[in-house]
Amino acid sequence: MLNTRTDSVSELTVAEFLLEQLDVLGVDSVFGIPGGNISAFIQALREHPKIKFIIASHEGGAAFMADGYARSTGKLGVCLVTAGPGALNALTGVASAHRDQVPLLVVGGQVRTDLFGLRALQDSSDLGTNMTAMYSHVSGFSTGLSDPGSFPRILSQAINVATGPRPCAAYLSVPADIARMPVGDEKPTVVARRPGMELDPAEARRVLGALSQARRPLIFLGNGARQALRSDQSALREIVHTLGVPVVTSMRAKGVFPESDDLCLGVLGTAGSERAASYAAAGVDALLVIGSGLGEWATRSFDRDLAAVSSYFHVDLDPTVFGQFLRGGEHVQADAEVFLRGLRRELPGLGEVKRAPTLSPSSSRPTPVPLPRDSGMGVSPAAVMLALNDLLTGQDDLYIDMGNCTAWATHHLVIDPPTRVFYPCGLSSMGWSCGATVGGRIGDGNRVATALVGDGAFLMNGNEVRTAAKNRVGAIFIVLDDGYLGMVNHGEHAQNGGRFSLDDDFYGLGAVDLAQFSRALGADAYVVEKAEALRGTMGEARSAAARWSRPQVVVVKIDYRVSPPYGERFAAVAGDAR
Repeated sequence: MLNTRTDSVSELTVAEFLLEQLDVLGVDSVFGIPGGNISAFIQALREHPKIKFIIASHEGGAAFMADGYARSTGKLGVCLVTAGPGALNALTGVASAHRDQVPLLVVGGQVRTDLFGLRALQDSSDLGTNMTAMYSHVSGFSTGLSDPGSFPRILSQAINVATGPRPCAAYLSVPADIARMPVGDEKPTVVARRPGMELDPAEARRVLGALSQARRPLIFLGNGARQALRSDQSALREIVHTLGVPVVTSMRAKGVFPESDDLCLGVLGTAGSERAASYAAAGVDALLVIGSGLGEWATRSFDRDLAAVSSYFHVDLDPTVFGQFLRGGEHVQADAEVFLRGLRRELPGLGEVKRAPTLSPSSSRPTPVPLPRDSGMGVSPAAVMLALNDLLTGQDDLYIDMGNCTAWATHHLVIDPPTRVFYPCGLSSMGWSCGATVGGRIGDGNRVATALVGDGAFLMNGNEVRTAAKNRVGAIFIVLDDGYLGMVNHGEHAQNGGRFSLDDDFYGLGAVDLAQFSRALGADAYVVEKAEALRGTMGEARSAAARWSRPQVVVVKIDYRVSPPYGERFAAVAGDAR
């Protein structure tokens, strides 16, 4: 909750009050870039004993860092940017977090109130470059501060919205003069908590009955179930194994249920597993969806097999997701943890479940994939994923960027908790992992934070390696270097029947020495050109990151000819899917 002390609140400036409240919330890092119009906040951060100001290379990277910090810790991510171009530069990162329902607070600077409308440098009021209007389209809360005395109330509202049942981004524009003024005596309010109401027992029995009586039932887990399963999976595992119901996940929820479990079919969605797709294609007569908006990534571009399900229950705190893709069914507005606890409580009364096995022995576990041989044109991307599988210890956080690497990671990695995988699927922002990995590692230094990123995306935001080096952050960057903007290269090739060759230099990146680039930014860098060197080199990078608290960049020269397992996704983007 926000601090409710009143003895010294009136003596605090707006800038000081913000940091006091963030401290109470457990936030120990703020990400951004300095600027004249946020100098009051910078000075307060310099003097604060607990909260660090992490200065990024670019405001977009700072927003990605705050996003990664929030995902890693479960806390509020905070981004501090100056007026005008500072706030504009952060816009993509903020929109990305907002679309992925990551709780993010953005505090943007503003010129003094007496300069509004006078064509002052970086005027971001509604008489200049109207920043609150822009942010209103990429956040759940966007407003400007006009009175220091109202700041405690407005800050509370912003955090309530950002951390509420539907987490999102919130934006506050604070003029430079108001930031230095005392907040007065108004008391802050308590941050809203997630609903804790119990599930109706009759509802729980109805769901259990449908799953137990179905011939081909399926449980679909979305990222909304992540928090419920973060510390305790016992309720879900008991339900799954008592009923014998197969489990699939969305891409963003990959690994929230152990992918090595006999009843886990992996990701059902774009670039997902063949086992999940085959099971859905054979028909599902009872579907339970928990915490997924069933968007394009999750449904394999709105696949008809999933839409044909005859009976389903959709569980989510956000009622706006109901009925968008699947029609009919029953909608349960509930927290995933509360829902699973309610099902487990009614499970003993169900009796013995008798149903023929829905999974054959051959389909219940992933088929081991041999390490692909080198082609002479570079390492197979699948080999990178298989080598990474062997190194995961359970203390890993993987930040998967957008591009061909997204498909390879989704398709080939086998993730079991407490290993976690994070994707920026909502906006699909290239370069996201370069900042998110740094923020995630800063948030939880006990986790092994690894970015999996393509060379094109690394060229966009790889400058945040400097931020990691300056702050002694042992983050790891695995860069898949094929010399092309690979996703569009393969996508166009698939869409036009090979009219343009993959060798066409139109999407080529030129001869870029990414290892030397990384070393110039303060990282240790390695180049891998043979599959047999993958495990040793990545293992060495992991050890060095922990030992020296220095970023490690592993550049893997991959075979540009290997097409990612996107399947119908390329056709869907072209508008040719039927």
